Amino acid sequence: MPEDILTKITEGKKVLFDDNNVIFAYLFGGLAEGKVTPLSDIDIAVFLKSAHNVVEYKLGLFDRLADSLGTSEIDLVILNTAPISLTGRILQKKQLIIDKDPPRRHVFESVSLRKFFDFKKKEDIYFLRRYGIGR
Repeated sequence: MPEDILTKITEGKKVLFDDNNVIFAYLFGGLAEGKVTPLSDIDIAVFLKSAHNVVEYKLGLFDRLADSLGTSEIDLVILNTAPISLTGRILQKKQLIIDKDPPRRHVFESVSLRKFFDFKKKEDIYFLRRYGIGR
């Protein structure tokens, strides 16, 4: 990860803001929590207006972000297609970096977190029964 990553994040935000398909975006993981190590990557999650051709779109966005951030050590998550187990964990420890439609983001967060907490109860029971892990 570049040493000046915090200043480069501003350039990455510009890429996301200028993209008409990005509605909102989060930084998550170590960088969002202030726990940066030499092995850290940059974790970014985006919600798209249209998730049509999501694989091609993700590759293009990844390239633009890598150019602006000066590194390809990026974990890019498209929230429209991410599993609820990942989405919920992202939403719990996120840093909002782009928000073009706050009401839409709020609805997404509310619905996703409710689904995640329902899922998490079942996941906890599964891990407890299967592996003896948990409460």
